[in-house]
Amino acid sequence: MSSVNKRALSSEDLMQTALNLMERLTTASNASVDAASFARDASISLEQTNEVVELLQGVADERSGSHIALDYQDGAITLSGDAGRLDPVRLTPAESLALRRVLTTCSIGDDVRGRVETALCADPETDDETTVDKTMGGDRLLGGFYPVISEAIAIGARLAISYRAGDECGPNTRLVDPKLIEVSGDAAYLVAWNVEKDAQRSYRLDRIAHAELTDDSVERHDFSPYSAAESLRAHGADATLHFVNSGELASRDWEGIHRDTADEQEDGSVLVHISYTSVPWLFSQIAAAAGAIVIEGPESLKNDFRTWAKSLL
Repeated sequence: MSSVNKRALSSEDLMQTALNLMERLTTASNASVDAASFARDASISLEQTNEVVELLQGVADERSGSHIALDYQDGAITLSGDAGRLDPVRLTPAESLALRRVLTTCSIGDDVRGRVETALCADPETDDETTVDKTMGGDRLLGGFYPVISEAIAIGARLAISYRAGDECGPNTRLVDPKLIEVSGDAAYLVAWNVEKDAQRSYRLDRIAHAELTDDSVERHDFSPYSAAESLRAHGADATLHFVNSGELASRDWEGIHRDTADEQEDGSVLVHISYTSVPWLFSQIAAAAGAIVIEGPESLKNDFRTWAKSLL
């Protein structure tokens, strides 16, 4: 094979060909490929193949610092050791949940979705089944900035987020040190340290209007291992709701329900205390229940609900 009949390789072509060679070497059972066959498949000359090999021999593994060991002799290219080996991409359980959510929301065909999940997602047995069910069911969203938030957690970077709390008309900026993402109830939450308030907070991902990495690293904080339900109890407002029966109560998976306070009445209805952070969300849930849920107290919340309901007419 002569280089005369082959076009010159641009730096981009050279890099792509090098990646193709590493993929072939990684998947080969003996980590070796025939140089002439590879050159033919890549439409390059043997001289250009040697250029590719020399390029790869100068590359070091980013984790270990070890150089890629390639042996090119007797017409064969052989990879020695693990430096540069192209491991298959496998997402973490949390990343898998996000991908599955996107695949479902976008109505991707079952065959395509199956291949993508098999290739990328963590094995089902490594996922927490309860978390998977909570994430995939209903109308739960991970918002539009999951990749940025996930990266910030991974590299320990401080985040500037634009966040709309339930009682706010629009988003406001928070500077936070992210800790983890927790899927709980009907939403996913970013557990983080609010730098301005110097306190731990949870932020619903679907209420984050923007997220951006800052140049600062996170500081060490004394995070409490409380759940979203405990966070609601600590920072939310309280109310008492009247459910028409225990079945209506059981069908709600709201994290803010204090189920230990449920008091069944003689007529089968149930009084229960709840914690909430979003008044519009609470009012929407009560309105959607069409009389099956009524606000028992406080009186000010009942009056606010009447005003809200009239505004919809």
